[in-house]
Amino acid sequence: MKKGAPVSKKQLDAAAMDVQTELAGIGLWHEGSRLLKTEVYWCRFPQITAPAALGFFLHGSNVWDSLIGYEAGHIYIPQWVLLHGPWQRRGSLRGVVRHELAHALAHKYPQLIQRSVRFVDVFGGRYYDGDFPDDWDSDFVSDYASTSPCEDFAEMFALYLRSSGDLPDGFDTPSIRRKWRFIRDAARIISRGGCKW
Repeated sequence: MKKGAPVSKKQLDAAAMDVQTELAGIGLWHEGSRLLKTEVYWCRFPQITAPAALGFFLHGSNVWDSLIGYEAGHIYIPQWVLLHGPWQRRGSLRGVVRHELAHALAHKYPQLIQRSVRFVDVFGGRYYDGDFPDDWDSDFVSDYASTSPCEDFAEMFALYLRSSGDLPDGFDTPSIRRKWRFIRDAARIISRGGCKW
């Protein structure tokens, strides 16, 4: 996106449709998929409680969220980001949607991701842990992925989706391959109508 450019509803709708096609390509967007119940909403106003957020998935809601009109289980992409100035590039809108859909996947399939012992083994902590153990040795696909297990999962899933399940050159390390297999195996289970390991 251009520097300082706001996101239009038309741009967001096109990005969401493209990502839905990508999801269908790996078997996650089908009649029985719980992701079908996740809406991607365009917001005219920025997120006040997370002023740097390019988008967000709401796992749970509180009174403040309800007053604004946010509902748990959905993705919200603001037209503009409060802490972004006209000199900053927002990045790929499709990338933001992919990332937030990873959080939706974790929410809709908690036994596979949020409550999974396998997730802890592969991603270094429980989904909602704020950071990694001091002795955690891993490679990450982005700086943001290194902030917490849930963001590591979301960034890894976004790359997996963008790459149609083919691990790109430059990311071929043992820890990234383990994460890649986790996402591949979870996607296969979901594509067959399953919801747990």
